[in-house]
Amino acid sequence: MSAAWIAGLSIPGIYLLAGLSMPLLLWWERRRPSAYSRRPEVLAEWRGMSTEAQAAHDNAVLDAEEAAEEAARRAGQRAVEDAARTNALYRP
Repeated sequence: MSAAWIAGLSIPGIYLLAGLSMPLLLWWERRRPSAYSRRPEVLAEWRGMSTEAQAAHDNAVLDAEEAAEEAARRAGQRAVEDAARTNALYRP
């Protein structure tokens, strides 16, 4: 089997698979949006919540964001420390 024959079948196959899977992916995104939705039923559910529940939700989201930022900062700092330690071992 030559490389040209494999490329001649695999590249159109990839395009065909992508084209056939796109309607499925769009349907899935429409049913379960990955971003904030402006659909009327989602907004109605949010507006139906009490002010206290909305505030609690907002505070929980902000707390989770701060925790994620702190974890990323610590991971970055740890990576720099590990790199410095490795560098010190091999380049004294």
